[in-house]
Amino acid sequence: MDSEKKALAFKAVRAVRVQRYALLSTARKLISAAGRASGLKYGHDFHRTAKCKYIRHGGTSVEVHKDKEHGKAFFANLVTCGSVWSCPVCAAKIQERRREEIAQAIDWAYVNNFQPVMVTLTFPHRAWNKLRPLLDQQAKALQRLRAGQPWEKFKTSVDLQGLIRSLELTHGDNGWHPHTHELWFVRSSVDAALMLPEILKRWQSACIRAGLLDKNNQAQMAAFQVHAVDVKGWCSASDYLAKQDDSRNWGVDREIAKGSTKAGRAKGRHAFGLLADASGTTAAAKRAGRLYMVYIAAMRGKRQLFWSRGLKERVQVEDLTDETLAVESREEADFLGSIDDSDWHTVRTTGAWAPLLDAAEVGGWPAVQALIDRLTLVEISRLEGLLSTA
Repeated sequence: MDSEKKALAFKAVRAVRVQRYALLSTARKLISAAGRASGLKYGHDFHRTAKCKYIRHGGTSVEVHKDKEHGKAFFANLVTCGSVWSCPVCAAKIQERRREEIAQAIDWAYVNNFQPVMVTLTFPHRAWNKLRPLLDQQAKALQRLRAGQPWEKFKTSVDLQGLIRSLELTHGDNGWHPHTHELWFVRSSVDAALMLPEILKRWQSACIRAGLLDKNNQAQMAAFQVHAVDVKGWCSASDYLAKQDDSRNWGVDREIAKGSTKAGRAKGRHAFGLLADASGTTAAAKRAGRLYMVYIAAMRGKRQLFWSRGLKERVQVEDLTDETLAVESREEADFLGSIDDSDWHTVRTTGAWAPLLDAAEVGGWPAVQALIDRLTLVEISRLEGLLSTA
């Protein structure tokens, strides 16, 4: 039975990998088209994600390795963008590592008798709101939330040890919806429900001053009171919050770490949901593609996760960049083989990144070579067909 479960798990992982590489291919096409339209000689120079898992490092061959512990295959010597916002392949790797860091912080809190509290902060938004100004206003509101002597007094009252903030962004019928999930570490005796009125009062004031909330709009103010702040006490990695997809539950560590990879729901699509909808030539696909490009431009340089000063050191989490986490360089991995330029061109042309990794995991290097041979024949047949109709 265990072997059957393991086989099903591997099958599910491979299906997700196929999807992620397909989404990355769509992102590459959108970005490269924008680059060419802007006058660049090489469209993929427009944004680093267009080069991810596509361009090899100069003077090196693409290599395939296989992790000894988990049996997962991966590429080496390829450009890795390390973008948690725009790249579905890198985001999955980065956010899984970040999830582990957050789980470590939760364990630290329980060991040291602190209470992890999940605080979600949102605000009104409309379809006509432009994304970049909305993000700027949100940042100002978050600064105002934690400014001044009243905030210092509140921090002391709950013995706030630090926080981890996750920025999440969706797009739906009411346009762009930036919001944050924050994990606050407070004194164990604090009643989280009693924190809500003070947080709501401060967040309301911050949003009004940042221009996100109209104090003269009674309907908007009433809705804000109900929906803008949510507080849940005693969170743990085993607490499951149904978020973004009815078929999947997220623990609080996943909730904080995986904001950009969760599947969309009726209330809004995440960036990779937009990418999934952008494949094709319909008007809806083109609109989804434009929204994705607006999104990656606005999110450039922004952090998905923020830890308050000194918290990583206390939790003993190493401060690593997203780019570092995205590069799969594992000590305990077997080198399977190198792919020459001609064969790598075939892999790229046929979009066979995921099938190649599948072959490496199932049959090692001989299976990789056999797959490339088949892909080469397919590509030759395709080219011959194009020539015959020219």
